[in-house]
Amino acid sequence: MKSVLSYPNRGKWGKSSWRGNSSGYIIKEMIEHFRPNLFVDACEGSGTSRDVCKDMNVNYVGLDLYNGNDFTKDSILEQLPHPTDICFTHPPYHNMITYSGSVYGDDAIVGDTSRCDNPEEFISKSQLMLFNQREATKEGGIYSTLIGDHRKNGSFRSYQSDFIQMMPKDELLSVTIKLQHNCLSNNTHYNGNFIPILHEYLILWKKKKKSMIAISFDIASELQKRVATTWRNAIRIVMMKYKTAPLNIIYDEIERVAAHLITNNTHWKAKIRQLLQKHYNNVQRGVWSL
Repeated sequence: MKSVLSYPNRGKWGKSSWRGNSSGYIIKEMIEHFRPNLFVDACEGSGTSRDVCKDMNVNYVGLDLYNGNDFTKDSILEQLPHPTDICFTHPPYHNMITYSGSVYGDDAIVGDTSRCDNPEEFISKSQLMLFNQREATKEGGIYSTLIGDHRKNGSFRSYQSDFIQMMPKDELLSVTIKLQHNCLSNNTHYNGNFIPILHEYLILWKKKKKSMIAISFDIASELQKRVATTWRNAIRIVMMKYKTAPLNIIYDEIERVAAHLITNNTHWKAKIRQLLQKHYNNVQRGVWSL
């Protein structure tokens, strides 16, 4: 495998009529590179992975919501003969394409991530998916997902960034760019500054010997570190602007430039004073400088 994948022809596998269907060459490339004995696809769709594994004589288990397998509440591992070498998903890209009640079936299904009300719900359910995949993967095995960027109603979200942040960073193996071909946007002329999306991300993690409790602790610690760094940098931006400033000015500026930090934090002024005392010079009572 290489860090950029490009398949102009999606191949003979699966059904091209299935909306959002990915190229079977991705699965073929993963199998050729990692040589699994068992390949699991928890978002099987039209059966692309199943067809590739059949051609390559690889043991396979395919699951999907339309067959009653909900990765937000049903254990993947419990449906396998043993932990898998590779556990792959190609989930909906939030509400880009609506699946239950549209692509398949007549009714909406609660576990359908294409029907999430907002990005936060989609991210939360996607983390459940990834944790579920990880639990189903043997130590040293690969869990992987194919995800694309999302643009709708003028809003852009790169979900791969969220996926990477909410999983163990010491298990991240690769982020591969997969170019998209035969897209409607390929032949469309856009005015202004619009940039069409012509790629997806294949994210691969390699499972280490670590419990879910340890994983959750590591992720929480990373989030705390990022929040702490954001506080320091927000104050730094204010102090770079003023060089020397009284507390009331610093408070006002932090409210302006970092309102998200003080939301639901009743002690945010104490937090600012703590960081000022640690990293800045108190030139006179209530006045601080770089």
